[in-house]
Amino acid sequence: MDLKVTYIQFNHVDGRYFISGSLDAKVHIWSIPDRQVVDWSDLHEMVTAACYTPDGQGALVGSYKGSCRIYNTSDNKLQQKNQINLQNKKKSHQKKITGFQFAPGSTSEVLVTSADCRIRVIDGVELVHKFKGD
Repeated sequence: MDLKVTYIQFNHVDGRYFISGSLDAKVHIWSIPDRQVVDWSDLHEMVTAACYTPDGQGALVGSYKGSCRIYNTSDNKLQQKNQINLQNKKKSHQKKITGFQFAPGSTSEVLVTSADCRIRVIDGVELVHKFKGD
């Protein structure tokens, strides 16, 4: 398996598992005790960011094309629930999602950073606010 991993994060609730995203357009859930992939999903676009939700029951996955996919990860299976496209209206070539950070104490409110110099606040699947950088 030739993975070019772009992102990894431990499951906050069960440290025996971690999630990874890679340039081969796949997101994987890994089992440390079993030393293998327990589930994976093909996004058909490069994965540039991935993280678990604070409760460990979901994951956010960002892509090079600016999409943000929301997965249910209960039982360490990847089941896509929603997709949010966060591209800038000006059709910027810099669409790549670069990171996620959940608000303290929240399992739905998250900051999403992207290569178009914007930080977006989403709550569930709704865009709440957008900050523009220089």
